[in-house]
Amino acid sequence: MRVVKILNNNYILVEDDHGNELIVMGRGLRFSNRVGNELNKENIQKIFAPKDKKIVRDWQQVLEGVPEDYAEAIHSAILLADDHMPGKLNEQIFITLFDHLFFALERLNKQVVLQNRLLWEVKQFYPKEFALGNAIIGYLNQQLHVSLPEEEAGNIAFHLVNAQTENPDMEQTLLVVRMLKDIFNIVKFSFTKEIQTDSVHYTRFVAHMQFFLQRVFDDKMLSGNELAIFEQIAANSPESYRCANKISDYIRKSIQVEIPREELLYLTIHIMRIIM
Repeated sequence: MRVVKILNNNYILVEDDHGNELIVMGRGLRFSNRVGNELNKENIQKIFAPKDKKIVRDWQQVLEGVPEDYAEAIHSAILLADDHMPGKLNEQIFITLFDHLFFALERLNKQVVLQNRLLWEVKQFYPKEFALGNAIIGYLNQQLHVSLPEEEAGNIAFHLVNAQTENPDMEQTLLVVRMLKDIFNIVKFSFTKEIQTDSVHYTRFVAHMQFFLQRVFDDKMLSGNELAIFEQIAANSPESYRCANKISDYIRKSIQVEIPREELLYLTIHIMRIIM
């Protein structure tokens, strides 16, 4: 691969043997590479292959326009995310999160604060991602002597959640969080007793709903022939069964997807456990 352009200390633009332009990431790559030479493969951490040249040009403009102190701090912050979630994040986050953090700092300089209306939900449903978002914000605040707000930790959490999906789509990630909020309100108002949100069963229910909605959007829902078990559970816990059906109706009206009976079975079981 031939070095085409140095974008900053840690990102360079290269061209492979087939003429495709790639963005290479690695600490201090500027100092071990020269334009026109073969790429020195030491210290390479990631190689990105955008689908078309417009995306390459867009990222080239972003990376070239970032002040060096910002670029160094953001690069280290992104590596912090990779260290805490090894193997779980889609590589695209190393560019999308870089872009987001830079513009978050730019907004801060201009005293523009964007309210995150789903901040509570992110804390509730994705505590690990939110905690990591907070750690990244804390690191940037310390390194750059700034005061990025808690809302940005929530925004970073969205990127981390999105980067763990099979086909990253930020709009879908935001929709999933809104749907989780609505579904938990359905559960909350379906029963007279207060649900203990600090119980093991509630934690498992949150995890189940996250994976359940991911299966819904990926069209990979469970299907089988456990109807006898289903009928028995529905009969033994009619309140939980009615609540599961309310959730099913909500999903059908929201995104026009029918929930199969096996998924309804597992949903009923989880609801039954958290109201015991």
